[in-house]
Amino acid sequence: MLDQPLGETRAVKRQLLTLKALFIPLLTHPKIAQVIKYTVYAGLAINTVFYVADDYGAMLSTQPEDASLGDLLTTFATSIDMFAWLGLIALFELETYALPDEAFTRRITRLLRVGRALCYVSIIYAAYGYTVEAMDTYVVTLVEGVSDLCQVAGQGASVQVDVIHYTEVVAANCASLTADTRFYTLDGEVALVPESMLSHIRLMGWLDISNAYVWLLVVALIEAEVWLQTEDRFASTWLLVVRSIKTLGYLVLIGNAITWGLHDYYLYAWDSFLWIFGFWAIEFNLAYWEQERLKELAAEGASIDAAAADA
Repeated sequence: MLDQPLGETRAVKRQLLTLKALFIPLLTHPKIAQVIKYTVYAGLAINTVFYVADDYGAMLSTQPEDASLGDLLTTFATSIDMFAWLGLIALFELETYALPDEAFTRRITRLLRVGRALCYVSIIYAAYGYTVEAMDTYVVTLVEGVSDLCQVAGQGASVQVDVIHYTEVVAANCASLTADTRFYTLDGEVALVPESMLSHIRLMGWLDISNAYVWLLVVALIEAEVWLQTEDRFASTWLLVVRSIKTLGYLVLIGNAITWGLHDYYLYAWDSFLWIFGFWAIEFNLAYWEQERLKELAAEGASIDAAAADA
């Protein structure tokens, strides 16, 4: 360390303040890192299939036959969100690792930007969908005349048993589903919600909102970091600020994932950790890109110094 230039020493200290420090060991084993990265990507694609199935089941249980297109799209907010995030992470992977420098023609750069813009529109719409769903839990209607689910058994009614799942009420299960005597319907939906379930649904709704908007902040910061690295501003204070705030964002996302796990939403928790690791793969790409670019800049500087000495 004593032999390092002061600038490099400061760079190391700055590195230790951010998530990039985690990737230093992996940078020396790039093949292992690539296997881990693409395994995570495959897991994200598989999880998307499960979310589409969950949203489809929720649509069948909650939406009336004359539901509007807007209501149906809101029900599929999670699926839309997942496909948009898959597209976004694929585009980041192309820009930060898969495509060689010479591939970045004006046309390719423009296509990448347009693709990311479309993904962001879908992601923002999904965040809006989560917000609408959460707010709808505060617009409820008491179901008059029903104090026991067995009163509606066999009539095609469904009851919400948690945030994700709905169960059709039949004679065989009506007595065991809940002991509640008051039931509600959420705004625009037909499924029955036991009174004791409302506070839980509302809490999870706020968790969804938090997760959606913190992720938007994180990817905005990744965009900023990509731009700063493209401009070779590796020693910039702004780059340190971006990385530090982004690290705090990841901590919030990890907290959200743990909260889902503590409430027995293991698929949500698993999926959240997969997405965190998926974007850490992009972070690894950025760290690798930075390392390679710094080597190039050092070589260019040495060449200029040698030329100046010869002169």
